[in-house]
Amino acid sequence: MYRELTADAAPAMIRDRLGPLMRRFSHANGAESVLAPATASDLHIITGFGPTNAPTAGTLSVMLGVIELQRRLDAPMTVIVSELGAWNSRNVPWSQLEAVRDQMLSFLRRIGLDQTRTNLRSHLDFANLARAGKIARYLTRQDFLDNSESLLELYESHGLLGSEVGITVDSLYTVADVLEPAENGTGHALMVSGLEEAYFTELARLVLERQGAAGDLSLGWEATIGALYFRVLEGLAGYPKMSKSIPESAIHLGMPNDTLAERILTDDPDSQPPLLAAIELASGWSETDLDSARDAYQHRDTEPNPWHQVKRRYLDTFIEYADQWHNSAA
Repeated sequence: MYRELTADAAPAMIRDRLGPLMRRFSHANGAESVLAPATASDLHIITGFGPTNAPTAGTLSVMLGVIELQRRLDAPMTVIVSELGAWNSRNVPWSQLEAVRDQMLSFLRRIGLDQTRTNLRSHLDFANLARAGKIARYLTRQDFLDNSESLLELYESHGLLGSEVGITVDSLYTVADVLEPAENGTGHALMVSGLEEAYFTELARLVLERQGAAGDLSLGWEATIGALYFRVLEGLAGYPKMSKSIPESAIHLGMPNDTLAERILTDDPDSQPPLLAAIELASGWSETDLDSARDAYQHRDTEPNPWHQVKRRYLDTFIEYADQWHNSAA
């Protein structure tokens, strides 16, 4: 289904196309087929974000990574802020989803998303809703049961999930997002997301395969879909993922500064690895500064002060992003 990306295991072509961005991705699924140099002029990148709350460090890492990836590949991109999908799959008030959606759209522009080559939209998009209606006939309930988010049980245990039908509708909208390039005649689509969302790639491929074999009921879409999956930031305090839906697992851009300081400067052993990962992926620091941070982390038990200073600097950096987030509010 997907392959792990390491310095040794990654195909040379992916290493060449991604360069230093390799460190941001943990796995790939058919990425070679859409990143080959011959596809450069026929490539579209697809990604998206859920507006259930202010971005966590994990979400911020993906946002920064998406911006860097677009610059690296020099390709058009669609970025979706999925308020309607989130309405169906999470127990969050609609007014909150609207407010966070608008703030997130503004924030993405502030931190450098190239608006000239990006279709930045939400799920309140007629073309995508119509596309979701077109593809529904090619999928079954069993398809959605076989291909679902890996963290659903964790979210359900916290009372965060909507109904089964709502979760299916959310998935259908997102599969339609992935298939937008195919409907528009683009031959190669690169989906970038967290690994827990890998199932969207499989569902989109199922649709392409089944509609292609549907005879008179085919949509006539032809495309190759590849995927790159961002490193998942582990959650603070031992949680498997830094998730905005589980507040104690994360730092996010809407937190008060004193709460950010408490979580970033903590000495809790379970929180140190995710804090280093956050610094590596959601700071914007230079490679030289990141190497210094890694060295301080490695020696934190015998020389705690350098690691503490690194975390204090990251606190300042994260607060700067938080200020940009607050300034993005309507």
